[in-house]
Amino acid sequence: MTKDYEIIVVGAGPAGLSAGIYIARQRVSCLVISKDLGGQLNLIPRLENYPGTIMSSGPLLARTLENQYLTFKGEMIYDTVERIDESENGLTIKTNRSEYTCKSLVLAPGKVPNNLGIANENVFANKGVHYCTKCDAPFYQDRVTATVGVGGYLLESGILLSRMASKVYLIYRGGALGGDKEIISSIEKKENVELIPNTMIKEIHGNNTLQKIVIKDNQGLEKTLNVDGLFIEMGSKINLDFVKHLVKVNSKGEIEVTEGGKTAHPAIFAAGDATNILYKQIVAACGDGAAAGLSAFNYIEKMKGKPGIRADWKKTIGDTVFHY
Repeated sequence: MTKDYEIIVVGAGPAGLSAGIYIARQRVSCLVISKDLGGQLNLIPRLENYPGTIMSSGPLLARTLENQYLTFKGEMIYDTVERIDESENGLTIKTNRSEYTCKSLVLAPGKVPNNLGIANENVFANKGVHYCTKCDAPFYQDRVTATVGVGGYLLESGILLSRMASKVYLIYRGGALGGDKEIISSIEKKENVELIPNTMIKEIHGNNTLQKIVIKDNQGLEKTLNVDGLFIEMGSKINLDFVKHLVKVNSKGEIEVTEGGKTAHPAIFAAGDATNILYKQIVAACGDGAAAGLSAFNYIEKMKGKPGIRADWKKTIGDTVFHY
């Protein structure tokens, strides 16, 4: 039996849950569908750059956002979305286990970082192995690090780590770095950066945390490097197969959005890492999720002939103005 909602949100990361909070507060029926709770938040054992929070963790923030959403009577299920199509009543969402319809949709499926595919990689995730240099480089002040990756991802990682770490091994398979020539020139001048071309990472080892990596060059020669942290910057995967026929996707595989999370489809809005937002950060995802949620609410309100929420939405109590 098909279940009907006014708005459905796909994804329970910071963008999806923020969208859900702002939708559910408007007392419209809202369902969040996600494979898991938190998405990439689960890769963050220490969270110290989220405004208003001195020290937390990604999983804790995810649970907090979930509790906020559920407090406003929103609904949530854990399932995988297989296909979204237009229907007479709006949009139909087919999952592994059920089918739903809605008048408007918020996409916040996030992304998944590509890994190296070597033994013990998952064991040391967040225990010395990281996939977001922007997020975790500050934890490696004056420590020895290595970074491996491709193109601009690797260059950016090398630059960021060179400002924090005492030593950076920059490892890449090719004979020369590819990407922005000015950034390459800057990296080559860094005294604490050692370039290691024509090389791959073969093994990683440690006790409770990462302690060393084994590298292998094109000639088959192996070498062990003692490191405190390894940053893997191989890009990310965004799965949009279930909806790419309804929205515009750019060359990077991201959903093209404009102000308020608008997509090429009038009833579909999007937010978070799966979109073309400039900064892939938690606080940015939360803000864009809230905007996309309000845009979806405005869409269904206008369908009812109601004005919706203005961009400068506020509520006045006495002489005090509250902005939401």
